[in-house]
Amino acid sequence: MPDKSRALTWTELRVGVVVILSLAVLAFTVLYIGGGGGSPIAPKYEISALMTDVNGLKPGAPVRLGGVEVGTVTEVGFSEKFPGQVEVSLKIERKVQDRVTSASRITLGSLGLLGEKAVDITPGPGGTPIPDGGYVRAAGEDPFKGLLGDASESTAHLRRILSRIDAGEGLIGKALRDDELYNRMSDVAVRLQTVIAKLESPAGPLGRLVNDQQMAQQLASAVSGMDAIVSRVQKGEGTLGVLTQDATIAHEMKNVSSTLNDIAGRLQRGEGSAGKLLTDEEFYTKMNSAADRFDALMQRLQKGEGTAGRLANDPELYDNLNAAAREMRVLMEEIRKDPRKYLRVQLSIF
Repeated sequence: MPDKSRALTWTELRVGVVVILSLAVLAFTVLYIGGGGGSPIAPKYEISALMTDVNGLKPGAPVRLGGVEVGTVTEVGFSEKFPGQVEVSLKIERKVQDRVTSASRITLGSLGLLGEKAVDITPGPGGTPIPDGGYVRAAGEDPFKGLLGDASESTAHLRRILSRIDAGEGLIGKALRDDELYNRMSDVAVRLQTVIAKLESPAGPLGRLVNDQQMAQQLASAVSGMDAIVSRVQKGEGTLGVLTQDATIAHEMKNVSSTLNDIAGRLQRGEGSAGKLLTDEEFYTKMNSAADRFDALMQRLQKGEGTAGRLANDPELYDNLNAAAREMRVLMEEIRKDPRKYLRVQLSIF
């Protein structure tokens, strides 16, 4: 027969062990939270800070060094040594003592949207570590109060914006109050959906541009070709590259441009034949009359009038003149060979 009293004793013992372990874990958790996020058994030291306004800071608030919780606020009250100042006592882990120096500064921070306060310490490398019981300097101005002021102004401004929207002012207000504007915006949304549908469809050019992989590759190849051309131009290769890089050619082009500008100015002022042709009506009339006469002369030549016209249009006259020219050349050659045959000189003495 089993011993019921002994079984009951072991059950009670197990329950007691579980309760003791639970209490130990709870105590450790309370000490951990109360230690400002640091280890509850880690060695710590105390320092203080003097501030003009703690803005509702209370004991138990966490202390952060470079954003890392390293301690907690132990006491907040008016200083007896320094009238008009509020003394804040801090308990910080000793392992970060070399980081809290005379170059460090204390400011008030916030833990979240609920406005819970915290103390922020900036690391001060290069300074002298603050000893146990020493004072660390506070910042000249509390940025948290400025933040609250900015938030208050932002809230007021947001309230004014919401009141204007509720009154139907502005685009958003009209969109909420004006049915016609709402209908227009709905129509625009429908049209945008139509455009997006066309973009998604490969039937149209925009859809092909978005969905056609071959066209995308062709565009990419074209862009690569343009990039290669620009690279060559930047390196000074080719005619265009030399034109953009060679200072001598640029200077010559500038001179040519200046010359053309000077010629254009002379033409506008009516200088020279071309300028007079552009600006002088009398000169233009004379040139026009000369052109008419030349045109009439060309018409007479085409009709075969006059000696030049007959020479241009009568083949027989042309052949006769050509034969006469050949005979003249033959005669001149014979005269050069035997001038006495053709040139006789007689002298008579009276």
